[in-house]
Amino acid sequence: MTGNLAAIGFIASWVLAWGIGGSLIDAGLIEAGVYSLETGQLGTLATFSLWTILWSGVGVWLYGRATRPGPPKG
Repeated sequence: MTGNLAAIGFIASWVLAWGIGGSLIDAGLIEAGVYSLETGQLGTLATFSLWTILWSGVGVWLYGRATRPGPPKG
């Protein structure tokens, strides 16, 4: 796989996992009664913000691992 295709695949996978993960966390908190969609969107905003910060850190860590040069051949 070329470098460009690998980068596109990495970003697409990361964004997909970010969206699914955030939605699952949000749905779980709503189901548990932590907050309700009828009373405002502050709970959803807090979940979105915290999940984005956490998942960004995971993305930076994964990017560093993916772009680290391998051991020398020989």
